[in-house]
Amino acid sequence: MDMRLFLLKREGESVPTRLKIKVISNLNSFADNDISFEEFSSLKDMFGGLSGALKSSEFIVIAVTAGIYNKTKLKLMSALSLKAEENKELAEKLSKLGLEEEKYAQNVKMPEKAVVFPTEDGTLSGFLVKKGKQQIALIPLAEDYTDYAVKRGLVPYLTSGSAPKAVPAKPEKSEPEKEKKPQKIAFTQNEKEVALRTLNILKENDVTISVNGNANSNALKDLGDELDGFYDYFSFTPHIEDRGDYNVTDYTAQMARSAKGLSKADLGACISDIFSTEECDFICISVATDKSALVRKLYKDEMETDEQFIAGATEELFALISEKVNGSGSVGIEISQDEAPEEEKEPISKGKKIALAVLAVILVAAIAACALYFVKFKGKKEEQTTAPTTTAVAETTTKAPEKHQTMTFSELVRYEAVNGIQTNDDKQEDAETTTAGAIDNTAQPEQDDASAQTKDGRPVQITINGNKVETVEGIARIIEAEMDKSTEPEALKAQAIVVYTYLKYRNTDWSIDNLTIAEAYSQEVYDAIYPVLGGTGRYIAYNDAAAFTPVTRMSAGMTAVSEHIFGAEMAREYLNGVDSASDREEDKYQVDHRFTADEIRTAITKYDDGITLGDNSAEWLEIKQHDTAANANVGYVQTIRVGDKELSGYVFIYEVMKGSDLNSTAFNITVNEDGSFTITTFGEGCGVGLSQSGAIKMAKDGKTFDQILAYYYPGTSIAEDAV
Repeated sequence: MDMRLFLLKREGESVPTRLKIKVISNLNSFADNDISFEEFSSLKDMFGGLSGALKSSEFIVIAVTAGIYNKTKLKLMSALSLKAEENKELAEKLSKLGLEEEKYAQNVKMPEKAVVFPTEDGTLSGFLVKKGKQQIALIPLAEDYTDYAVKRGLVPYLTSGSAPKAVPAKPEKSEPEKEKKPQKIAFTQNEKEVALRTLNILKENDVTISVNGNANSNALKDLGDELDGFYDYFSFTPHIEDRGDYNVTDYTAQMARSAKGLSKADLGACISDIFSTEECDFICISVATDKSALVRKLYKDEMETDEQFIAGATEELFALISEKVNGSGSVGIEISQDEAPEEEKEPISKGKKIALAVLAVILVAAIAACALYFVKFKGKKEEQTTAPTTTAVAETTTKAPEKHQTMTFSELVRYEAVNGIQTNDDKQEDAETTTAGAIDNTAQPEQDDASAQTKDGRPVQITINGNKVETVEGIARIIEAEMDKSTEPEALKAQAIVVYTYLKYRNTDWSIDNLTIAEAYSQEVYDAIYPVLGGTGRYIAYNDAAAFTPVTRMSAGMTAVSEHIFGAEMAREYLNGVDSASDREEDKYQVDHRFTADEIRTAITKYDDGITLGDNSAEWLEIKQHDTAANANVGYVQTIRVGDKELSGYVFIYEVMKGSDLNSTAFNITVNEDGSFTITTFGEGCGVGLSQSGAIKMAKDGKTFDQILAYYYPGTSIAEDAV
């Protein structure tokens, strides 16, 4: 996608670097590979460039210095044949300023139907207008006006599709929003476990930490008081930094560096006070070496108390220390005095993805030399901050899969159970004979050699569809693709372990393709699964090896026997079917699908034109063998006669009737008086293994993730891979 930024200034005029930085830092989240930046010193030259851009670019941003802004606005409207009108909101603001008539007229005029980005006093307001297939934005380059037009106007419009009303600036506060009284914070068991693991890692590596002794450092002391040997590895320095002109992120990094510099510790650390913006409250945490500081920004949930927020931030700081000591990949921004920071981007949120599909935004090459890009942590939105650097924006490494080439996790496990597990070697060998997204037909039975699967421990990253992603994030996105974020946490934990186990079972170096994953993941899912995958990788084990872990959305009332669905090679003692009666109470448990005789004939012939169908359509289909998952007369079909051939229920549903939205191999068939067929399905999915619906019901009844897994995979146990 082609995108353009035009910067217009008067001849001989220089544009302050900080203004360029504001534009870059506020818009870099939308940056794409195909971008261009051009700078002009005359309207004539700029309009020449604009003429070319209108032929190819879907989105154009024109940034103009204050002295010629209104003149450019009026010329642009005229050149594009945009009808002008007085904007009522701007008129109200400008009427209070006592402007000369000409200046008032210049500032109040906006294109008809434009999205206006008002500044605080109304002057030099920006706008976005559609012209044919293009969208063109005009923004000012003039101190605080740039921030209003871009950060409070254009960016919110791109992410939400609506233009916010201008509000007075509310800068980050130099003091905490609320004074904290010294008091003990109650920590959860999980927070204590994370702190203990961090302490053990410090002991193993003989690394010491010095913490900046600001107000919230007391939370670390509160937690540390409960850990033996804590003060052998943690020390606290006086808090002596004045924030001055630092932004919050740089200030936190500086406090961590100061703690390191004032001590003989190997690393410095800091947890900031709680700061507030218009949108939210946040805390920054940082871990520093001699040369750089890693900073992570955390956001407060609406229902979270300050104490809970600080406790959670304390846990995150312990986790960040562990990551730093282990040298594993960490989500955050590395702030260095002599090295350019590298951006780690999380998946673009749905709103931004939509914006990217239609829009294109700017800037990198020519003026990226001044931008510092902040990471969005755990799916939260984060404002951008700037600092000196010498490199351009890092490209995002996580790409959304192409829908037509991918399947959800439960679908992919089901497919691979029958068709075999795809490996990179298979893809290389079959490149000339298979289509994109195909999976090879070499079955891979369950592994017997446990050491081959566990020797490397839990990976820091996994590879999904060719893109590397942090392990917990990747699994969160896999889960988000087919489960609701409001699902019971224990059910989400169970699903996360199922996913991790299958990735381990596949034994393909933690790489998987053809998998549908969500573009972003929610805080709810991440927080639910982190306890079971964050510090270690918990998996379902059978005979000391990772188990085969299929899942189904909803069983037919009992889960199916693996070999009845997938064939004898996939028989497993722990997949012989268990009761899941609560699934019968779910919506869409029983679904009728009606087909004409011609539709059935066409489907059968397309699958195998060698199948002979008689003249009597009522005799075409006959279920020969099934279990009693739904009731005494209906269950998962093992064998069905189709014309003169017998097929498995799996083949009939997923191959013969492919594309007919039949969602379960538990079904019956009724021939109607008019000769049509009604195929009634029960449940949803392959029917084998964990029932997601049943797991949710068990979690609501108070069952824990390990109890859920023990029920649906009887005879297995939970094992752990250390990071």
